[in-house]
Amino acid sequence: MVNGRFFGIDDSFGEQGNMALLIRGKRIAGVCGVEDIPKDIRQVDMEGCIVAPGFIDLLANGAGGGAFGVTASFEDLHRMGKAMLAEGTTGFLAAAPSNRLEMVEQMQMALMVHQAQLPANFLGVHLEGPYLSHEFRGAHREDCVRDCTDAELRAMLEKEYHFVRLMTVAPERINAAQLSYLKQKGVKVSFGHSGVDDETALQFFKETGCSVTHLYNGMPPMHHRKPGHIPAIFRAKPMTGIIVDGEHVAYPMVRLAYDIMPDSLYLFTDRFTECPKMGVSHDLEHSYFVRTTPEGKKVMCGSGLTMMAAVKNCMEHLDIPLSKALKMASFVPAKVLGIDHEEGLLAANHLANLVAFDTEWNVKKVMLQGKFF
Repeated sequence: MVNGRFFGIDDSFGEQGNMALLIRGKRIAGVCGVEDIPKDIRQVDMEGCIVAPGFIDLLANGAGGGAFGVTASFEDLHRMGKAMLAEGTTGFLAAAPSNRLEMVEQMQMALMVHQAQLPANFLGVHLEGPYLSHEFRGAHREDCVRDCTDAELRAMLEKEYHFVRLMTVAPERINAAQLSYLKQKGVKVSFGHSGVDDETALQFFKETGCSVTHLYNGMPPMHHRKPGHIPAIFRAKPMTGIIVDGEHVAYPMVRLAYDIMPDSLYLFTDRFTECPKMGVSHDLEHSYFVRTTPEGKKVMCGSGLTMMAAVKNCMEHLDIPLSKALKMASFVPAKVLGIDHEEGLLAANHLANLVAFDTEWNVKKVMLQGKFF
């Protein structure tokens, strides 16, 4: 692979040109200077495109007309995977908002039955809830948020394949033994939709080493006498997701967070799609989706973002360098999941997952596990 502007060859994400990326099978074989390319290797001209590790979206509610976490329809999961792959997202977690245990089990059954046909860019499920604060639940259904129980966790996770990779929890809804059980089952924990104070949050970060799902959203606002837990996030600097659409979080607040914790902030979309089953529709006056409650109230419940749009917004609205924005869209999310040893970089032995796009932000090529799509 030659004639590209390569980002992510190392974890500094600085741009490198006059280089060649060598692919063998599903993985990256290495990087070399153009003059050192072995003569028997077929060269692919990237035509001056920006070439970066494929995007990793850790919270996608829906895309392409499918919302797997709401419908438990395997066809919806395929719609999501196909739509996001075309946009350069080579890895995603299908998010499931707070719901009854039965819905989680329906999702797991659909995944188990179709395990051999899972989208190649599907990394697993992100359970956003149901163990969330009632007061700071946001768009999550009031009748679904609740305290965690041992029995419910076992019902979800005592399976050969449970597919849950990440779970957003509020510390006030779950205990230490239950958190230990999640770790034992290979489920990463993320802090979110909580009302705990600064001291409690700091202790939670220290004890769990967790990430944070979405900075500012689902949190008490900062106040000089009642600081909430946002200052604790700024102090501890866990890997923290943020929705950069200018709607969920105003751009000056994104910039503030970036200035404080540039190396641990990561991008995700929180994207949704039209979903009549859940009362979700696109707000035509804005770039986000809303859910209409039984009382007729409209609540913001998801964005219209793509990962490419989030990267673009970082540059155009926040003056964040492209190298940093691309790192926030791939390498840091990979670290959250603990897969940075094989995803999120254009490095030897990593999976050959990448996106190539031009200066107008048009995706030109997407490679997933060594194959162009």
